[in-house]
Amino acid sequence: MARTVNLAEHAARRGAILDAAQRLILSKGYERLTIQDILDELQISKGAFYHYFDSKPAVIEALTQRLVDASVEALAPIVQDGELAALDKLQRFFGEVIRWKSERQNLFVAMLPLWYAPENIVFRQELDRAVAKGLAPLLAVIVGQGVAEGRFATAYPEHAGPIVIALVQALQDAMAQQLLAAARRSPEAPSLKQMVAAYGAHIEAIERYLGAPVGALYRADSRTISSWISALRQDQTDKSVPEGTQ
Repeated sequence: MARTVNLAEHAARRGAILDAAQRLILSKGYERLTIQDILDELQISKGAFYHYFDSKPAVIEALTQRLVDASVEALAPIVQDGELAALDKLQRFFGEVIRWKSERQNLFVAMLPLWYAPENIVFRQELDRAVAKGLAPLLAVIVGQGVAEGRFATAYPEHAGPIVIALVQALQDAMAQQLLAAARRSPEAPSLKQMVAAYGAHIEAIERYLGAPVGALYRADSRTISSWISALRQDQTDKSVPEGTQ
């Protein structure tokens, strides 16, 4: 007789492993994290762990997908709000993305070097596809409403979601590479002024594509960018301290 799987119990145990991994990534860093650390944290056996994940990278993939799912959950109510005009929805959508990431800055700082490691390019492409799959339909609804209201000008609103997400991902890729270079104090790192300009250029491209008013969407300033650089540097410092000396 086949074993019956309790879906709620399975999800809870899987979530507990992800929660433990997230805590350990924040305290130790991904490179120093081992599966044994997770076993010790949860007091579980290797067999229990491998029932849910077959490797450490599989845990990271699941953690990343959980972040994507959580972002969709946070943004969906904005799209579904029948009282908001499309431009208000678009502004709140982008504002919520910024707020949501800021609340999880420590986790994003810990994960950024991993996501953008050269050997993880395939994983990053899969992440981009997951983000597009989750968020593009939400943006398409906003753009369609905006065209109907006469606020957005694109002739192809049904295709706008993936295009806007592609522009957002281009912005994220550019900023991630620049932030990591600045955090490492690389000679090739751009100045704060250049980073602010790069951010603004990508946002301007989104506004122009949609025909939205210039300045409708948030532009990062030097203070915000500096805070992320400082957080990345602090994380590098914390993770470089030998275990047991903190």
